[in-house]
Amino acid sequence: MKGSCVETQRTAIDSQRAIALLYPLAAFLRAGGLTEDQARASFVAAFRKALKAPSTRRFDHIGHPTRYADIVALWARDKRFLDASGRPKLLSVHGKNGFSTLVRDASPSSKPDAVLSVFLRYGNVRKTKGLYELVRPFFFSSRQKSMAFEPMAYFLSDASTTLGRILRRTNRTRCPEVFWRKVESDHLSDAHAERFLEFLRDRSLAFLEEIDDWLEAHGASRKQRRRTSMARRTGLGLFTIYSDLERPDLRR
Repeated sequence: MKGSCVETQRTAIDSQRAIALLYPLAAFLRAGGLTEDQARASFVAAFRKALKAPSTRRFDHIGHPTRYADIVALWARDKRFLDASGRPKLLSVHGKNGFSTLVRDASPSSKPDAVLSVFLRYGNVRKTKGLYELVRPFFFSSRQKSMAFEPMAYFLSDASTTLGRILRRTNRTRCPEVFWRKVESDHLSDAHAERFLEFLRDRSLAFLEEIDDWLEAHGASRKQRRRTSMARRTGLGLFTIYSDLERPDLRR
């Protein structure tokens, strides 16, 4: 790999995406009794607070996150990139069925060197004796001092869109019913909370791999996807809950 290539194209948040992101918050503020002027003042205050807050992590712009997920998925499934035991092969950058071939097949518009740089930066891939090894089954996009902007933006957008669809749904709505589910506790010790998060990492990974297999088995082929100009994203997102210390709700 020559140098450290970085994607230069930034994913802008246009006004329509910003409105979609803020709609559920606006609906809840309205339901809570705030006037438009009060809601606007609250947003301005929050934005100014964000400007003054110390930046603990740098944001990297890596382009659309789906490309990286598609590349990892192809590496983990396509027999050209698997060894005799069915595990992802260690790949050279070039050559037959190398990393460049993988990227061209999964995301033709992406540059292999740029993708590899992102994978190495966030620990998805490591270099082993001149070859590159896939070490994570899903695209991971954060580290101690930096995180990728676009995966976070899409996470917030997806969560907000789901809440927006729930709020706008009526008896005449024809689209499938989207949902939001969670379980939580406010009486775990710190030690048990740490064990719980470890438990979640293992179980959620297995669950997401099962979901990913289902989506891959029932999805259109890659050639069919390339011929389609419009597509609807369908999937599942999971997140952990780990709050600061707060007083339990005694009304429950």
